[in-house]
Amino acid sequence: MAENPKNAWSRRNSSADFVIRFYPGGAANYRGKIEHVQSGQVQQFCDFTEMMLLIQEKLDQTGFPQSDTEMRSWPDSPSK
Repeated sequence: MAENPKNAWSRRNSSADFVIRFYPGGAANYRGKIEHVQSGQVQQFCDFTEMMLLIQEKLDQTGFPQSDTEMRSWPDSPSK
């Protein structure tokens, strides 16, 4: 019997399912909350970078998918 493709997709990506809700506040405002469906954990975020860090943290915790991103930072430029 053939496997239902939708079910195969759910199992394969179940640890990476997120629900993201943005609060009203304009096009440049990225405030909202993110829920990791499998664990039920909900966290608030105040900007796009924070949202991406929350997603990356949960993906690192679950080990799926293998991390292909690396957080980097550069020192502040010296004041002139």
